[in-house]
Amino acid sequence: MEQLKNMEIIRKAFAYLKEDDDRTLKELLELVQIPAPSGFEQDRAVCIMDKMERIGLDHVGLDRVGNVFGTIKGTGKGPVVMIAAHTDTVFPQGTDLTIKKEGNRYTCPGINDDTRAIAEILSVARAMKALDIHGEGDIIFCANVCEEGLGDLKGVKYIFRDPHACDGFITVDNVVPGGIIHTATGSERYLVTFAGPGGHSFSDFGLPNPVHAMGRAISRIADFQVKKLPKTTFNVGVVEGGTSVNSIPERCSMLVDLRSDSAEELSALSAQFKQVTEDAVSQENARWDTKEKVTVIFEEKGRRPAGAQKPDELIVRAAWDATSAVGYTPVFHDASSTDANIPISLGIPAVALGRAGDGGDTHTVHEWFQPEEAWRAPQKELLLVLALSGFQGYRKYQLPVRHV
Repeated sequence: MEQLKNMEIIRKAFAYLKEDDDRTLKELLELVQIPAPSGFEQDRAVCIMDKMERIGLDHVGLDRVGNVFGTIKGTGKGPVVMIAAHTDTVFPQGTDLTIKKEGNRYTCPGINDDTRAIAEILSVARAMKALDIHGEGDIIFCANVCEEGLGDLKGVKYIFRDPHACDGFITVDNVVPGGIIHTATGSERYLVTFAGPGGHSFSDFGLPNPVHAMGRAISRIADFQVKKLPKTTFNVGVVEGGTSVNSIPERCSMLVDLRSDSAEELSALSAQFKQVTEDAVSQENARWDTKEKVTVIFEEKGRRPAGAQKPDELIVRAAWDATSAVGYTPVFHDASSTDANIPISLGIPAVALGRAGDGGDTHTVHEWFQPEEAWRAPQKELLLVLALSGFQGYRKYQLPVRHV
């Protein structure tokens, strides 16, 4: 990586990125004030698309689900590398997005996750166009939708309907600048709805109760024993239902989150969860033995596949060396759920990288960002995309071409 870093044109690009740091911060502050809840990223996407067009990227546009793309064409037949950041945030419409500045710290919902990353990849694209830098393969810059929560990775799932969309994928989505994620935590999320006849708590006493059935199910779920390694977890996060204190409810529901670093463990946990829930309903119905019954419906609200890559995989080694080359201390983070889940699960080389600066209180209205030599992250991202693509004969980390 040092050989690539020390090329004269790369030194110029590094200088450009350092000089571009103020503009990158300015764009961050502009973008973070555009609301972008998952599924409602349109206004922010239009702004990003305009910026890509002004930079001069090729093939700038929106796909059917709202992902924004722009490309720097390659010089030959090298691998296609995609670098992405997600446009959505966890915050609902109506959230106050006023920026508060104290010293060198900026506080605003979504300012780190993942708006800062969008500003960074735009800076990388700007540097490459300004200095006429091209990899051997095409480099695609992507601002994708619906990474957060029940967005369920909709954006990258749409991209990778075509398994040859790219030969390598980078998402910039980690609060630690030197962080590298190369394994994917899988998850399944369900809305579980219990329904019954309902009635008056006194005069209709003896009818099966959906809330009681749900309570029986939650009690059993709470007693699950799961593995620490591979890490496997469960959570009943939201319960809703009922009419009044003196009504047997007709309906209630719970939202359930199941996760594991292992696809096999996740599948087993999911089967166990469904079985004990159905058993709980049967137990509630048997308790009262009436013609009227409680029923249960499972509605899948999210599915993110698990996957793993070894630390010595080419893209992982390249990410480590690029991170080190710009002065960060590289560190492997535990498996996580990011946009990289989808390509990793498909066998496509992919990593999640850390954003610049310092930050914290992610996913709260107190989320903050403090630029500390923030230009180093775009420098790292530039090195990595060129190393993976191949650049001016430098092919130590070049990915194999798998697209057609």
